[in-house]
Amino acid sequence: MLEEEVLLSPNEPNPNFMVYKEEARKLILKAIAEKSECFWILGKTGIGKTTFLLWLNEYAPLYHIVPVFFHGGEKLTLAEMKEKIEEAIRPSFFSRVFLRRRVIEKPLLILIDEVEYIKDDNVFQYLIGKLDDTQLHTSLVLASVDIVEDVVKNHFKGREINRIYLEIPSSEIIMDMIRKRIEASGGEDFQPFGKQLVRDVIESSTTIRDVLIKLGQSSR
Repeated sequence: MLEEEVLLSPNEPNPNFMVYKEEARKLILKAIAEKSECFWILGKTGIGKTTFLLWLNEYAPLYHIVPVFFHGGEKLTLAEMKEKIEEAIRPSFFSRVFLRRRVIEKPLLILIDEVEYIKDDNVFQYLIGKLDDTQLHTSLVLASVDIVEDVVKNHFKGREINRIYLEIPSSEIIMDMIRKRIEASGGEDFQPFGKQLVRDVIESSTTIRDVLIKLGQSSR
């Protein structure tokens, strides 16, 4: 059914339906302009933090930025992080041999979700090393429900952190996102739900995930 294809995936973030594009673009522009920028995306579970990071991961290359995304969580290891980042910053054969470059010239954007569950402190030490590497143009984007004070105290003390708090957007913005989801699956307007039902669901919800779950339930 159409609604199942479009809406019954509240736990599968899709950057094509990201509702914080203006905030994300501002982040990208600041990352381009400055080195060693630290951003922390904060907000309730289901508000769209992972989708925000996935959008950055998909669209940063359009701004000539090299993104590296990590789901984060307690399973993230230093070895996994080093492998992905070192591969991302490896210059081309021409740059290595003829220009003698050790790393890429493009800005690097490291994206890490679920920071609150990362157990290995060596991960953060490695990240600090990349931020401080003068041959790199690195920025870091972390995401969690709340700021992780121990991480700030132990690893980022004295560094400016750009905190970006995600709150549920206006009803009109979310309605536009729902309509685009429906149209992406071949539907039209707000069918099969109806515009008023969608609006009522949005106004009774506190996160984007809540909206998608309630609409899914209403179709059963």
